[in-house]
Amino acid sequence: MLKYLFKRLALTIPTFVALMFVTFVAIRLVPGDPVEVRVGEHGISPERLAYFRHELGLDQPVWKQFLDYAWKILHGDFGTSLRTSQKVLTEFFTLFPATIELSLCAMLLAIALGIPAGVTAAVKRGSWYDQILMSTSVVGYSMPIFWWGLLLQMLFAEGWHLTPTSGRIDPINYYFEPVTGFMTIDALLSDQPGAFLDALRHLILPAVVLGTFPLAVIARMTRSSMLEVLSEDYVRTARAKGLSPLRVVGLHALRNALIPVVTVIGLSVGSLLAGAVLTETIFSWPGVGHWLIESISQRDYPALQGGVMIVSTFVILVNFGVDLLYGVINPRIAHGR
Repeated sequence: MLKYLFKRLALTIPTFVALMFVTFVAIRLVPGDPVEVRVGEHGISPERLAYFRHELGLDQPVWKQFLDYAWKILHGDFGTSLRTSQKVLTEFFTLFPATIELSLCAMLLAIALGIPAGVTAAVKRGSWYDQILMSTSVVGYSMPIFWWGLLLQMLFAEGWHLTPTSGRIDPINYYFEPVTGFMTIDALLSDQPGAFLDALRHLILPAVVLGTFPLAVIARMTRSSMLEVLSEDYVRTARAKGLSPLRVVGLHALRNALIPVVTVIGLSVGSLLAGAVLTETIFSWPGVGHWLIESISQRDYPALQGGVMIVSTFVILVNFGVDLLYGVINPRIAHGR
């Protein structure tokens, strides 16, 4: 197990370096001048323009800019935002709980609905339920997030007035100092009547929009994996012994079918954080995705580089944790080999 652990850790190092390089190059391909963000577009002399370029290190060769950037990253310095003049790490971790709360609720929704739906479809293969589920899942992961989000917003928020259109809580009726950064938890801690329910109402639509794609993928993968496992000899033997269908499906089949499902869940973390960019923009959700969109429009190199690097590192760590979970789900997997 330790050998497998160190092997996986060693593989993450070149991944991290490649990610650092791609992030650095891709951001510099974005049109625009970051100096204009800091000093304005008009009324600046060439001397002052050169001074600010030197201060930001933009007058250096690109390779030297990258080495300086990598050296700072390795020492935990992600730079200072050009828009707000605050440390990128401070801004990121101030906004990150909002994104985590949204992504976590979306993933819990996808898991809670996707796995039971996929298991039921596999057990009732060929039935009307199976056909409806598969058709719905195709629609689910084919819909663009921005279209789905705007549609639900028009129906439930604008049309039927069942949910709010934007934000995390009503700032007029509820105000309290954040403790954890998770609005639902902070609303409970505030002891203000109705604050928790209002936070949930703000969370419902963004979580549904963001969780639709992983829900469809998890349901289809669970069905496919369960169909394969249900045809195995040990499952037929368990049935021949007279075990109840619930015990056969839930204990013997589902546990072995979960390995590819867990892999999909781990890989969905990246798509969740990517989808959070659009979802947070549509619902004005004050998270990392909305912050990155603003950084792109303002050509804020440090914020973009730091934000993308931290989010990508988080995704790498999540997938590393998923690899370690394989041994918990199925002890027969020999990680050390």
